Amino acid sequence: MRAILAVLVLVNVLLLALHQFGVIPTSGPSGSGEAPVVPPSAPSLQLLSEASGELPLAGHSQSDQDQGSVSDALPLCVLVGPFTEHGDADSIGQRLRALDVTAESQNIEVSDGRGYWVHLAPELSQREALRRLHELQAKQIDSYVIPRGELANGISFGMFSRRALAEARRDELQALGYDAKIREVERTHREIWLVMPALQARALSDRLWEELLAEYPTLERRQNLCPGVASE
Repeated sequence: MRAILAVLVLVNVLLLALHQFGVIPTSGPSGSGEAPVVPPSAPSLQLLSEASGELPLAGHSQSDQDQGSVSDALPLCVLVGPFTEHGDADSIGQRLRALDVTAESQNIEVSDGRGYWVHLAPELSQREALRRLHELQAKQIDSYVIPRGELANGISFGMFSRRALAEARRDELQALGYDAKIREVERTHREIWLVMPALQARALSDRLWEELLAEYPTLERRQNLCPGVASE
């Protein structure tokens, strides 16, 4: 009996010594439930459902995408014209549609450049505007009432293509006691053009364009942003 007790005491002393020198760990893998410490440099895991954004495409960098030109993203059209009559444009349009080209005649606003409008500020009412007009016409000053727009019920003294001419007219009116002003405006006019997608127009042969030019020598062919896109 004493021998058994001595053996047990000896075993306990041996186990205590092994724990003391770290040969046997004090806790197993489950331990106290604390998460193991991960070095800061270790990569973290991420669920696919947590990922955001798009995968980068092979062979494409973000800088390549950012540097794309605006014209690559906006629709381009070929414009043929101008025509004096819609009938001529529609006739050519039918020929092109037979070749699977979507061609339509449209009225296109074409810029005439800047204009310089000499005018008086709007009156409080149309009656006051007419009274001012009669006063000016009695002095043989060419003028008319502006019927609509931001300057409605104002008095117009004409549109000039050159600023120097507009300034000379303004100075004449101011010398007569009228507070004439100059407004710079964009002048436009309408033309009839045949409009078609650029990709479809490129498929047409040079011979076809030569035939059209022989029939209508004044026609021009231009490539531009499709009408409606350029004005946005």
